[in-house]
Amino acid sequence: MKLALYAGAALATVTLAACGSTPPPPQVASLATSNATATSTPSTSDDSKRPQLRLDSSDDDVNAVWKAYYACLKDNGHKMLTGRGDEHAGVYDPSGTSPDMNDDSPPSVAARKACKDKLPLQPPELDQSRNPHYLDQYHAYMTCLTSHDLAVHATDPFGSGWTYDDGVTQKLSESQQRQVDHDCQLSSFKLG
Repeated sequence: MKLALYAGAALATVTLAACGSTPPPPQVASLATSNATATSTPSTSDDSKRPQLRLDSSDDDVNAVWKAYYACLKDNGHKMLTGRGDEHAGVYDPSGTSPDMNDDSPPSVAARKACKDKLPLQPPELDQSRNPHYLDQYHAYMTCLTSHDLAVHATDPFGSGWTYDDGVTQKLSESQQRQVDHDCQLSSFKLG
């Protein structure tokens, strides 16, 4: 399990829930190891149409934005996985359908292009290119996480995400971990 600054996406939800592959962007701490990076972030010259996530966005708001994006992908022919919600973006879909973000087939690439205006933008505080104090704030964020009983450590390169410490049982429940992550993000990251 690895947490990736998704450029930070889905707040806390996105945060601790994800593990493993490379999903669409969820947020700073996003136990979604996927640094929501490369597979799906479309390059667009006009991001003004994309939904903008905020550090203080509620889990419900974040999930609604991701569900809309996933629905668009599905409606446009993207390959979908069944039997799970997308833990990377903190989205739980009772139907168990989420996009296979490792699929680069022509229909999936076309669907990502068609839905690029629905792909959420991560909070600007979590964007290293927009936050000149990002690395210092990331250090404060990691300190906050560990001081609140999360057994985690930063991954390389520093500021790109975090992962759970191997062989250590977490003291906090999953919901407590999400809350700590959310609170630490809010207290650690600020623009300007």
